[in-house]
Amino acid sequence: MAKVCIGGTFNVIHDGHLALISRAFSEGGELHVGLTSDSMATGKRSVPVRDYELRLKNLAETLDRLSGGKRYHIFKIEDELGPAATGDFDAIVVSADTEPGALRINRARQSRGLKPLRVVVVSMVLATDGEPISSTRVLRGQIDARGRRGA
Repeated sequence: MAKVCIGGTFNVIHDGHLALISRAFSEGGELHVGLTSDSMATGKRSVPVRDYELRLKNLAETLDRLSGGKRYHIFKIEDELGPAATGDFDAIVVSADTEPGALRINRARQSRGLKPLRVVVVSMVLATDGEPISSTRVLRGQIDARGRRGA
């Protein structure tokens, strides 16, 4: 049973997140989800970040809905590499724009003598305007969580 990990801020859960989570569940038997701490999440954002407890609640509800009965675990991440750099995982699922982070994680794992994670890259989900869906765009009112304009 493959252990798969993903990570993110999950500020506003949108169709891009749903694609990432669904793919992660399809890749293994157990999903481990890193959720950025408040201090990590707010460091480089141009929009407000919802507090950790609210993001955790929304993420857990989404995982319950998409899990299909598979087990999942949510843990707090405090740094860019998180437990993926040291943990007992088989694969990491990332979006195309976060693939460089997965490569950094694998370099860290190799430097520790750990096997690299299989990196699964999920294409960015595009809004109706052809641009990627993001929490930032949703919070700015440019699109809704489904990627529709005029949100």
